Amino acid sequence: MADSKEKDMKVSRRDFLRLTGITMAGITVGQDVLAFTKIQAVGDPLKEYPYRGWEDLYRKEWTWDKVQFATHSSGCVAGCSWKVYTKDGIPIREEQTSNYPQYAKGVPDMNPRGCQKGGCFTSWMLAPEMLKYPLKRIGARGEGKWKRISWDEAYDEIADKLIDVTLKDPGSIANANRYFRALGKAAGMRLAALLGGETLAVSAFVGDLYPGTHTTRVEARTVSTFDDWFTSDLIISWAKNIVPLRIPDAHFAMEAKYNGGRFVAIDVTYSPTATKADLWMPVKMGTDSHLAASIVNILINEKLYKEDYIKVHTDLPFLVRKDTGKFLTGKDFKSDAKEFIYYLWDKKTGKAVEAPGTMDSANKTVKLEGIDPAIEGIFKVELPDGKEVEVTTVFENIRKEIALFTPETTQKTTGVHPSNVRKLTKWIAESKALRILQGYNLEKHFDGHQTSRLIMLIHCLTGHQGTTGSVDTTYEGWSLGPYSGLRNVGEKKSKSTPGVLAEWDYGDHAERSKTYFDQKELKEKLGFDVDGMVAYKNEAEAKGWMPKAKAIPKVMFWEHCNYFRHIAGENHFREKALPKVDLIVMTDIRVASSGLWADILLPTAGDYEVIDARETSVTPYLHAFLKPVDPLFERKSEWQIFVELSKRVQEKAKTRGIGSIPYGKVTIDLHTMYDEFTMNGKIANDEDAIKHIFEKAKALGMERYKEFIEKGFCFIGPEAGKTTPIPSDRPHRPFVKPVAEKTPIPTNTGRFQFYVDHDWYLKLNMAVPKPQYSGGDLGPKKFPFVMDYPHTRWGIHSQYRTEKRMMRLQRGTVYIYLNPDVMARKGIKDGDAIRTFNDHGEFWGMAKAWPGLPEYIVFHEHGWEAHLTPKRMGYNSVNADILNPLAMIGKHGHIKYIGGNFNPNRIYYETRVDIEKVEIPVKKT
Repeated sequence: MADSKEKDMKVSRRDFLRLTGITMAGITVGQDVLAFTKIQAVGDPLKEYPYRGWEDLYRKEWTWDKVQFATHSSGCVAGCSWKVYTKDGIPIREEQTSNYPQYAKGVPDMNPRGCQKGGCFTSWMLAPEMLKYPLKRIGARGEGKWKRISWDEAYDEIADKLIDVTLKDPGSIANANRYFRALGKAAGMRLAALLGGETLAVSAFVGDLYPGTHTTRVEARTVSTFDDWFTSDLIISWAKNIVPLRIPDAHFAMEAKYNGGRFVAIDVTYSPTATKADLWMPVKMGTDSHLAASIVNILINEKLYKEDYIKVHTDLPFLVRKDTGKFLTGKDFKSDAKEFIYYLWDKKTGKAVEAPGTMDSANKTVKLEGIDPAIEGIFKVELPDGKEVEVTTVFENIRKEIALFTPETTQKTTGVHPSNVRKLTKWIAESKALRILQGYNLEKHFDGHQTSRLIMLIHCLTGHQGTTGSVDTTYEGWSLGPYSGLRNVGEKKSKSTPGVLAEWDYGDHAERSKTYFDQKELKEKLGFDVDGMVAYKNEAEAKGWMPKAKAIPKVMFWEHCNYFRHIAGENHFREKALPKVDLIVMTDIRVASSGLWADILLPTAGDYEVIDARETSVTPYLHAFLKPVDPLFERKSEWQIFVELSKRVQEKAKTRGIGSIPYGKVTIDLHTMYDEFTMNGKIANDEDAIKHIFEKAKALGMERYKEFIEKGFCFIGPEAGKTTPIPSDRPHRPFVKPVAEKTPIPTNTGRFQFYVDHDWYLKLNMAVPKPQYSGGDLGPKKFPFVMDYPHTRWGIHSQYRTEKRMMRLQRGTVYIYLNPDVMARKGIKDGDAIRTFNDHGEFWGMAKAWPGLPEYIVFHEHGWEAHLTPKRMGYNSVNADILNPLAMIGKHGHIKYIGGNFNPNRIYYETRVDIEKVEIPVKKT
């Protein structure tokens, strides 16, 4: 990079090596010593010890000036406390703290927490791609030509553009943010709120949403703390490869197994997790909904369900009209009744009676209070106009629709033998404490929406949800009030926009998808093609169900967000979208591959250079970043970057005489932006902002802040739990409180809900959980292989992928797993360079044999940086987007747009490709 010379560094790599004692420079020793050829025996080292110069190398490496706590903010959800050792202001190594208390009697403690990724951060933060100074693009976007600029120059250019854009087109600013730090996350969103901008809902970017689960319980990404796995007697790891990817927590599942429990892996590959299983179910890729449906079929037909539980805690006994397919509601009896009043058939009175505890019920309990609801049968209800209608139950509808999915029938689709399905279902029925660990990969299939609903149905039919187990998706941010509240400024909030739908507009994804998928096949299997998807999208946006993004914004902030890593057809997107963006600012610790298309790169402080906090619900702790070292070079914390940028905007607005700009129900006040951002200076620095969070959050407080500073983490108070208070003496488990106390959950029915009577669900015959189509993938069939893009064990998304020790643990380059039999047929040997391609793109990698991979799959872990491959062509070049209308409905009670819960997920796993051996070398780092 231009103007980034070694002599300009405040701390050079040579200085780092010298300070840590890793280099031999300056140590004068003989060749015989270096060769270790004259090792002397030492009788009593306490009396006499010969000087051996080469030992200084190791002595100097293990000396330090200071030890401080930190954690890591990459896209992992673990949350681990680390000690960071520093010398002369340079981090030299880290180690796990291992001082978590054993707060739950009889349950293993959380020690140790960490993985090899976190253990290499001191090395990675000094890697060549790490940003040191602000840089401005001087070549074409993507060319990689930069010049070093000062922070003042960067602030001036960005502030001027923000003011000019706001005056001409208020709100034409978008924020894509993937930080896992409290202040890092809030900073850019807070600025966007003050500018009337949009914040793209980024979880869907990478397919990490569970909209299907949301329909059943609202809190889709809610989990137990992972030590609660230990309390299970049956754990089903469903498309979740916990052994290499949940490194701090996998031992809880293994210890549950050692304690007498059973462990099942449902996975398309013989993964590291599958090797630990008592039963491995090798389901064909994309057919998990059919497997789940066959389990439901057995549970219902063999009456292996808990009737008392489903009567109280699910909508299965609720009445549905046979003529319309809609719930029987209060409006059927009175036109001015509230919308979400539902009915049960009381076997005692032989009448339809109002169900207590629904969203619009005055009775705020789900206790049946003398009602004995029927779960089976067809009944007649007389309406006020004298008309008689037939009604049945949700349970009957499910039983009817699921009848086709017997284990024998689904074997043709899933490849799983009926005996194994029956064996697993028997284990589920016998289980006293069932845990289902649901991986992200499921809803990255088109039919994943239905798979999620069916998994919840399995758990609720057997009475485990909120009692003796949970369906653990991935994580849930604790409810900490100002932790997320800092993202808004009073009534000024950035507009949350569905990330995937925004990108459909930005990059005209429909155009690419129409030339990618077989339109006739889509129409036959799904009932609509890509044009139909666009029609559903347009209707959802026109009716306000899904917020519609503005035309592509004039200014985009990519904050710790490797923007193009997730986009299907990234080359197509860049061609269509980027020419319309005036300014792209990327704030990051490194020059990720997407950064090559930015206009200004701002170097943010790394995890060991900030004061901040992170939280996830895998542990009951809030973890601390306590700034073991001051930011190296010219890096700044995200909070400081946006505080200072807001100050520059305010100064320039005042100089130009700019006042309030009307914008919707609020105003954009450029002339007071710094004052609003910092609460008149109250939270202008990082430490004050963190203290503000602790002072205001009921689940924290200043006593916990003291623990946070002293230990590197603090226990979170009970108020942090979204569905159940956080206990102090046992693992957290979601939904325990509403189930135990029989209080409603915030679904339309007040219960775990499985029937959706929205018009689109009825039109597509998806009102009950069942497979959405016949199974398999939807990609172009002229290509023989389907793509699988799971998480990597050698990085966290694209982070750490270029760290030297991570590369040494693998092959040092991009690799692609293939079945050995496929390799033999294709004339490919282990280590050969191969090209993966279809009509829309191509990428390269090194062939890596894996006997545990089915022949029909090309397996390529996501997260590889495009600049590691020839032509900078990454795996997303072969993908196209596809939308499921079931995730685009809204204004249907609890089923509505929520950025982190309900909106269209990115569906990667409908991609087909071919492979061939090539002679070009695979680029190595």
